[in-house]
Amino acid sequence: GPRKRPSADLPPAAHRTMPAMSRRSCTLLGATALAGSAAFVAPSAPRAPAARAAAATRAEAPGAAGQSPGAATGAAAFCVAAAGLASARRRTQRRAEDAAYGASHTSFYTDAVAKDKYDTLAEVLDKKLKDDKLKGMVNELLDACVKITEALRINLVTVNDSANTFGDKQLTVDVIADDLLWDLAKSSKLVYEASSEEEPEIVKTNEDGQFVLCWDPLDGSSIVDNNWAVGTIVGVWDKSTGLIGATGRDQVMSLVALYGPRTTVFMTLDDGVYEFTLGEGNQWICSRETIEIKKECKIFAPANMRAAQEVEGYNKLIEHYMTSKYTLRYTGGLVPDVCQQFTKLQGVFTNPTSKASPAKLRLAFEAAPFGRLVEMAGGKTSDGVSGESVLDVKITAVDQRTPLAIGSATEVDRFNEMVLGK
Repeated sequence: GPRKRPSADLPPAAHRTMPAMSRRSCTLLGATALAGSAAFVAPSAPRAPAARAAAATRAEAPGAAGQSPGAATGAAAFCVAAAGLASARRRTQRRAEDAAYGASHTSFYTDAVAKDKYDTLAEVLDKKLKDDKLKGMVNELLDACVKITEALRINLVTVNDSANTFGDKQLTVDVIADDLLWDLAKSSKLVYEASSEEEPEIVKTNEDGQFVLCWDPLDGSSIVDNNWAVGTIVGVWDKSTGLIGATGRDQVMSLVALYGPRTTVFMTLDDGVYEFTLGEGNQWICSRETIEIKKECKIFAPANMRAAQEVEGYNKLIEHYMTSKYTLRYTGGLVPDVCQQFTKLQGVFTNPTSKASPAKLRLAFEAAPFGRLVEMAGGKTSDGVSGESVLDVKITAVDQRTPLAIGSATEVDRFNEMVLGK
């Protein structure tokens, strides 16, 4: 039949200098370009030994299918050029998709690469946490997180007969998680005082203990029946400062456990923020180390959106997120909504206050522990009033509430400017 014209995607010079090729070479060229375009979709299956041997035999045979060695070499060079053009097209297409889809695109999901070996909890603590008592405290807290994980797996979410001190109906899993943490606090030789968000009173547990614990046993009670991710938040102060009169900056460590398809814990160590994942046999492995939150972000989690009806600046801020094509990532659970900043390495969570929609977050139980984590990872926080760090707010009451903006520094600055006028 009539000779087909070369691909229009190739430059004219390539058409003029392309050596005469056999039908087999043309087929090879087409297959190469096609394979280059499809390679990013899924890796090819390994070839069987017999197929590899046959391919090697064909490649080594000079003048295959009547081609001279020179023509074969030219065809090979032509194929490489075609593959390069296909690769360039793929890169251009990926950039266009990133621009169109933002954080919804697959490339934003994760950049973590599998390792041959993951350090254990003990190995990391030995290198990255000098205080031996604090090491013991970490181990006890993570043992409690394992028990909470197991409780969430086997218990149905039902309403408990009792209510907390605020008159809120408690869920069975709330009570179980809180009981497990109280069991830890009352039996530990390391805990001096403790307080739970469910019962915001300071309880002395061991006169010889070293640390003051404040925890939210199961943050996300309103979404746990949906089987969405929830978590445990813990702030740890030394008994030398205590809690009342101290600030979030006085914490000696903080950690947050996230119960989702996996159980992960983010904690502050001597040199930054680390993620540990609960693995086989309930053993913890270090899955991320020295996490760094970027200054810029395109992911937003806007809490207390009812306040936007009264606070014009918050309404304008949300409008800015939408018109600038930020990606909404918000579940209504503080733990997953902030913890995504440690895995995506970007993001902002905002929770301002207004007269009709006052602040709900507890300073000691939620804002301060998360504030330490985010700031040690290079992020920024705002107390939602003065625009200063939430870690500098003095704790004057166990149940003290606070507005909050937390996450990528540029976006927290934007919150301060647009919402607070700072």
